[in-house]
Amino acid sequence: VYVKVDDDIVYLARHAIAELVREKLRQRCLFVSANVVNHAILSAVHQEHGAHRGFEPPREFDEDPTLRLPWVRTGDVNLDPSYTFERHPMSTCILRRWDCAAIAHESFLDRLHEGTLCAFDFGWLDFNRAGYREHNYLHLSPWIGRTWEASGARWSINLFAFEAEDMRGVDWSRVYGPGDDEEEFGGGHSERRNLHSCAIGRSLAVHFSYNTQEERLLKF
Repeated sequence: VYVKVDDDIVYLARHAIAELVREKLRQRCLFVSANVVNHAILSAVHQEHGAHRGFEPPREFDEDPTLRLPWVRTGDVNLDPSYTFERHPMSTCILRRWDCAAIAHESFLDRLHEGTLCAFDFGWLDFNRAGYREHNYLHLSPWIGRTWEASGARWSINLFAFEAEDMRGVDWSRVYGPGDDEEEFGGGHSERRNLHSCAIGRSLAVHFSYNTQEERLLKF
């Protein structure tokens, strides 16, 4: 079993890798993802389970955001409609807004301190529960300067387990660079193999940022 780990995974729960491998060896899923905080699909699942808490920037933020002060907790559950995490591979709240990533990270840190990380554990999740073409979106491949209409159950491959056999049939001609791989793995490849991929709630990890979040997360 191989485990692919992005270089911006900043936290791994104890036994997170072992849980991934154990689930993969059950042979129920083509690919097995960790339970990743700040993830285009799983952040919506965390929200639905009440794992995200209400936070807002401190009052000093408007005067000098570069102070990098911790956000202020405003509620046990995030009920703010301006922080709605859509269950979609191109979720606006995740891919375009650094403050949504801040909510996810602040919630994780608060629950880590409190000892309630179990709130993030959804058990077992089927990424293909609605088939292989659940979402419609535009896919941009900057590596070849092309954009095309896509449909699939695309999920972010920040941390996942697989075997060499699972890569049989991958259309490598469609993998030009980062981003294209998860487009192929979570889309056409799964459909051609007629196999589902899943995520395991016990394997908790934290993904720091997508490239659209990183600059402002580091600055503020």
